[in-house]
Amino acid sequence: MKIGVIGAGGIGGTVGTLWAKAGHEVLFSSRNPEKLASLVTEAGNGARAGSISQAAEFADVIFLAVYYWTTDEAIAAAGSLDGKIIIDATNPYIRTEDGQIQRVPNVSSALELAQKLPHSKVVKAYNTLPTATFANEHHRADPYVLFYCGDDAEAKAIVAQLIADSGFAGIDTGGLSGVIAQEPDGKLYNNPLTVEAAHKALATV
Repeated sequence: MKIGVIGAGGIGGTVGTLWAKAGHEVLFSSRNPEKLASLVTEAGNGARAGSISQAAEFADVIFLAVYYWTTDEAIAAAGSLDGKIIIDATNPYIRTEDGQIQRVPNVSSALELAQKLPHSKVVKAYNTLPTATFANEHHRADPYVLFYCGDDAEAKAIVAQLIADSGFAGIDTGGLSGVIAQEPDGKLYNNPLTVEAAHKALATV
């Protein structure tokens, strides 16, 4: 699978590396791709770095792992994303004038993204666990769950396989309309769960 990672920081760099090591073609991108040389070397398997527009043109699947407040900038830099599968790993937090990070109330970053990209296939995933879990807890014997949701069945099937390839267990939570359960303040957010516990948690949503 050709994967373009937009935002090669903690989440993007870590998950993109897991995909590269699983055999996928990965192009990491950021506003400063020249700074991604060490990440590319660590990822191996022919991973490379480029501009955001190059990642969008290259990829079948886009992994959007940017700060929420830079989403519009990233989309603009990407160019056309029509027909692409977009894995949305963003969470609706903003940086205040005094440097604090706070939740944007009553906002779903995934629903906003789907409105902005009506001709793309948005799947929410990889937003419920912290970077350290992705880096240190992948490929467990009893894997942690990554919840995902979206409105395109084929796109979700591809994301489910990518979740497995990165060393986690995917659980489909349904359509994008229910995404708030796996975004900040939702019952499925920031709670590492194994498969059995995850199904119990999902039953309460």
